[in-house]
Amino acid sequence: MKIYIGWDSHQRDASDVCEYSIHNHARYTLNVKHLKQDELRESGAYYRNYSSPASTEFTYTRFLVPFLENYKGWSMFCDSDFLFTHDITSLFDRINREPYADRYAVFCVKHLPYDPAKPTKFWGHTQHSFPRKNWSSFMIFNNSHPSCRKLTPLTIANRTPEWLHRFQWCDDKEIGDISYSWNWLVGEYGVAEATPKALHFTNGGPWNDVHGQDYEELWLAEWEEMTGLPYQK
Repeated sequence: MKIYIGWDSHQRDASDVCEYSIHNHARYTLNVKHLKQDELRESGAYYRNYSSPASTEFTYTRFLVPFLENYKGWSMFCDSDFLFTHDITSLFDRINREPYADRYAVFCVKHLPYDPAKPTKFWGHTQHSFPRKNWSSFMIFNNSHPSCRKLTPLTIANRTPEWLHRFQWCDDKEIGDISYSWNWLVGEYGVAEATPKALHFTNGGPWNDVHGQDYEELWLAEWEEMTGLPYQK
């Protein structure tokens, strides 16, 4: 299962740590790719208007994953601001054992509606509250599913943010469930009794000058292990 990580030219450190944490905890060698908008534009796969509202460069490109995999097999997407503390292949194994997994177009963490703890996040971006917020920050696509085939370069260039991020491209019964532990919203969910399997720094982190959050020390430790140096932006 290929893994795609969102990539933003202003948040490179986050993407690098995310990838390192995936490899660091995995039992097997994994195929990980950073989803870079400039490369996708050059290839002709992505041509959405630059004026579309977006807080990151991968706001819309994430939905290209089934197309990039030629609508075959399974693949995963996560935002760049994830830190994995557990073996991601255990989740792949769980989905593989799911009865009738092929009936699902996508698996994700179905966060309940919530009001963000703060009105703004990194770099002053407004924290909007909307249905299915953060569902699309971590997705496992069944690329060959008929609903995933609706995710074409044309629809991703022209459909509304709501159609994409609220999963209007598939039926609700086609959305499989993943445990909250795989998309723990740092700054929104507090500190868990056991360390979550994937920490999502949705409000930002040291790489964009957001400091003092829960679990920040784990991100900093991963950076130091990766580079051999304390973090300095």
